[in-house]
Amino acid sequence: MEGKNILPLIVAVVMGLISLFLGQDMNGDIWNYHLYNAYAYLNNRMLYDIGPAGAHSYFNPYLDTFNYEVITHLRPRLAAFVFGFIQGLIAYPIYFLSRYFIKNKPASLLVFFICCFGSSFFLGELGTSINDNIISIPILWSLYLLLKYFDTLEFRFVIYSGLLVGISFGLKLTAATYIITIWAMILVFSKARIRASFYFLVSSAFSVIAVSGYWYYQLYAAFKNPLFPFFNNIFHSPYASTARNVTRDMRFFQFHGLEKILYPFYFADHVDRVAEDPKLFLINALICFVLFLVYVSSKITSGGIKSLAGTKLNYLIVFFFVSFYVWQYNFGVYRYFIPTDIISPILIYCMIGEICAVQRSAPRGSAAVAVFLTLVIVSLNFTKGIPNWGRGQYTFPYFSGNVPQEIKEADIIFTGSYFSAWIVPIIDPKGHVIQINRGLFDFGTLQYWNRYYEFAKNDSKKYIIFSDLNDSWSKNWAVSKLHDYYKLKIDFSSCKSFDVRVSNVKGTQFYCRVENDE
Repeated sequence: MEGKNILPLIVAVVMGLISLFLGQDMNGDIWNYHLYNAYAYLNNRMLYDIGPAGAHSYFNPYLDTFNYEVITHLRPRLAAFVFGFIQGLIAYPIYFLSRYFIKNKPASLLVFFICCFGSSFFLGELGTSINDNIISIPILWSLYLLLKYFDTLEFRFVIYSGLLVGISFGLKLTAATYIITIWAMILVFSKARIRASFYFLVSSAFSVIAVSGYWYYQLYAAFKNPLFPFFNNIFHSPYASTARNVTRDMRFFQFHGLEKILYPFYFADHVDRVAEDPKLFLINALICFVLFLVYVSSKITSGGIKSLAGTKLNYLIVFFFVSFYVWQYNFGVYRYFIPTDIISPILIYCMIGEICAVQRSAPRGSAAVAVFLTLVIVSLNFTKGIPNWGRGQYTFPYFSGNVPQEIKEADIIFTGSYFSAWIVPIIDPKGHVIQINRGLFDFGTLQYWNRYYEFAKNDSKKYIIFSDLNDSWSKNWAVSKLHDYYKLKIDFSSCKSFDVRVSNVKGTQFYCRVENDE
């Protein structure tokens, strides 16, 4: 390895150390589906249970399984470092992208560092199992290889690009934004659009099938929808609602015309529309929009509209704007935009540099000005801290509990509280687990819930677990659904408790006997 290319590796090591400093991962999805999905995959429970994590129970479990194996087998500090180091390998495509767009070597190096340490969302996720950081790595490599194709016209780079972005989509559906984005770049910039598009789409499809084809096949065989329960307005599985928005978190979508058009300006002041933490400050997208308007107007004023053509900066502009609008209208959660967010300092630097070059007859010093202003702009994103999806004190083993034997040996366990799938690997149950709480998405049809009768018997030992017996909403929902679906009732006089722990957070779970409601 060339000495100059060791720098990204050093950055990855630093990322591992930062992850170690941030603490043990306890993000919200740990409580929802990350632990359960891995446990279910390792124990072949996808059809044995009925969605303990709701719709999220059916996500591709491969990344979650890797994370699960790491946290259950490695000491916690080593696990945190490993997660941070692997995610820190994103420094490699950033390094090459920075050098591609910025020919001034000192400026390229400084902007490289700004990118690596300038995304508050990337750093907030660092060392966690949320997986947005992980899938960003092949996405940015895919972008870089597409740029290699534009320079060399060698179709092998289009194929490599498609393979890599397809891996990301296969592992996490939210990467669909970048398949569309990179294909759009091919359509805009390639002189052989049809042939390049064919190679890109075929190679993307190949890697999606290679990574997730078997999982999609299992979902299709069971539910007649390879992405079940998502996109069921297209696949029409009888087990899920066909309403388009039933599996979309509508908190993160826009409903008004002006808001849709000026969205970067809107969410800079209303961060709760794109993130779970309303106290954050996000300005990169807004600045990119403003700089783009200034850049275009200054270029046209000085050299006419033709002066906008033929520059490599156009690649980055198209990547930014296409990915932004695809993300905005299909997902809306900012952490799904990390691949674009983390390299936005390159775009900011390049547009500032171009504006300076147009406005000054002698552009000497433009690079220094651009680097300084990029650093200032990116730093503003940290004025209210970085996202915190949950961190704990280092504890091993990662989870434990003094689970009663009657729960372990129960034939059927219902979960009555939201975010309760994490309890399943702690219990390690012999019987089936059924989510009776509403969950984030209430997608199931009667045919979905009737799968209960495939393994229920009259003499089945049945229990329901609550995290809080004082939560009247969860109790009332469970009472209603158990009666409506299965003609069952909860014997609240039989309720007992047991203690559990995840990381350093201890809690009590309550379980009650469930009986036939004659």
